[in-house]
Amino acid sequence: MRNRFPLIEGFFVVLLVSLLGLWQFQRLELLNIAMLYLIPVILSALRHGRMVTLLVSIVAVLALDILFVHPRFMLTVSDSRYFLSFAIMIAVGQLIAYLVEKAAHAKELETSERLQETLLGSLSHELRTPLAAIMGASSGLLTHELNLNSEQKQELYQTIDSGAQRMHRLIDNLLDTARLQSGVLKIKHQECDIPELLGSALGKAEHTFPATLAIGRDIPQIYGDAVLIEQALFNLLDNAFKYGDAVNVTVEREPIGVIIRICNTGSIPPAHEAFLAWRAFSRLSNVRGEEGIGLGLYVAYKIAKMHGGEVETMSDGIQFCATMRLPERSDG
Repeated sequence: MRNRFPLIEGFFVVLLVSLLGLWQFQRLELLNIAMLYLIPVILSALRHGRMVTLLVSIVAVLALDILFVHPRFMLTVSDSRYFLSFAIMIAVGQLIAYLVEKAAHAKELETSERLQETLLGSLSHELRTPLAAIMGASSGLLTHELNLNSEQKQELYQTIDSGAQRMHRLIDNLLDTARLQSGVLKIKHQECDIPELLGSALGKAEHTFPATLAIGRDIPQIYGDAVLIEQALFNLLDNAFKYGDAVNVTVEREPIGVIIRICNTGSIPPAHEAFLAWRAFSRLSNVRGEEGIGLGLYVAYKIAKMHGGEVETMSDGIQFCATMRLPERSDG
C-alpha cells in the first residue's frame, strides 16, 4: 500500500541517519556520514517523486550541516567546498527521481501495448464464436427452404439469445476495464445491503445448479456504489458457476466490514496460478475451451480496491475460492 505520508517517512529516515551519525561520530569520517544521508534521499527518489525528494534532500543537507559540519550546531559552513557537496546531494536525488519517473512511464507504455495486443487477440477469437452462432441460427430462421417446427425454431432462438448474452458480458467487462483503467468510473456512495446485492447478482448469473448460501448475523451496511458492488459479485459468481460443479457462498461480518467468500469445486487451477487469478487477461490452465478473456475477476478486484477493499483468490486443490472484503466506509 502506498504511504500516505511520504514526507514523514523521509524525515524519519533522516532522523535515524542523524542518530546513527551522532552515535558513530568519533569513528566515521565526514564523507562517510554524508554518504549515509544519501540513504533517505535515494529512498524518497525511488518511492515518492521529485518534489518529496527535493524537500527530504534539503532537510538532509540541513541536518548534515548543523550536526556534523564545522562549526557544528550552527547553520554556517566554514569551507565553501561543502556547498558543492550539498548541491551534488540534492542533484543526485532529483536525477534518480527523474529516472524512476521515466522508467515507470516506459513500463506503463509497455504494459498498455501488451494489454492492447492481448485484447485484440482475445477479441478476434472470443467475439467470433458467439457471433458465428448468432449468424448461423438467424440464417436458419430466415431460410424459407427449411421447414422448421416450433421446437426447432425455439432452439435457434435460444442459440441467438445465448450468443447475445455472451457478447454482452464480454463487452461489459471490456468497457468496465477501460473505465477503471482510465479513472473515469466514479463511486456513487449510498447505503448498500450486501445480502440483497448478492441475491440480485445470483438472479442474473447463469447456472444449472443452486449455490449453497450461508449468511451470518448482523451483516453491516456498506457505504459504497451498489451497482458496482453488484457487478463485482456477479463476476465472482459467474466465474464460480462457469468452472464449478458446486458453489458455496458465505457472508460474514468482520471488525471493519464484510467478507464475502465464493468457492467452487470442479475445474480447479493449481495453487500457484490461482493466487494471481484476478489479474487482467488471466487465462489459467483449467479454462481451456471455455469462453472469456480473463477480465471478470480483474473487474471485481478493481471495484473492491475502489471501495478500499480487496479481492483475493486461492486454490487448495479441492476448491477455488475468491474472497472479497469490503469496509463499511471507503476512503473514495
